[in-house]
Amino acid sequence: MHRRQGLLILALAVFVLCSAESAAAAQSYADAISGHEYFFTSTDGKFAGGASGRLAGRWNADVQHTPLCGSCTPTGMITGGSFHLLHGVSTIITGGFTGGSVQVTNPGAGCTNQTFAVKGVLGSVGPWYSGNGSGLFSVTLTHYRVSILGSCITYAASVAGTLTLTY
Repeated sequence: MHRRQGLLILALAVFVLCSAESAAAAQSYADAISGHEYFFTSTDGKFAGGASGRLAGRWNADVQHTPLCGSCTPTGMITGGSFHLLHGVSTIITGGFTGGSVQVTNPGAGCTNQTFAVKGVLGSVGPWYSGNGSGLFSVTLTHYRVSILGSCITYAASVAGTLTLTY
């Protein structure tokens, strides 16, 4: 009987220590990110660039959203998508967009540059599709535009902001 109690106490102690260690092991990272938008439709934007900070590396994001409405607040709601960060040579951090918004901050009157605030909430954050962490993707998207023969043409787009991950 004493042996069973001893084993039970030992098992509970190991469980408590492991639980405390797991909770303490969660780390938060806040990095500066910048890059460009390399593809877009009325409901999807794909971005890539670099991160600097504790998770320095290359990143890629696919932000899926409702159709953009320039006169609406918010301009669009983030409905899904994915995020990947290659940190170092072999560490891939992944996550999925679970919500957020796209808001026009400068509509670009007269075919000047447009800016948008993109604020995405990330879930399932962690190494290579095994995470249960969270994050925030917060960037300013700038569309560079020019008027050619009376048509307003977007010829490039950049993003700059922050990435905050906890896992």
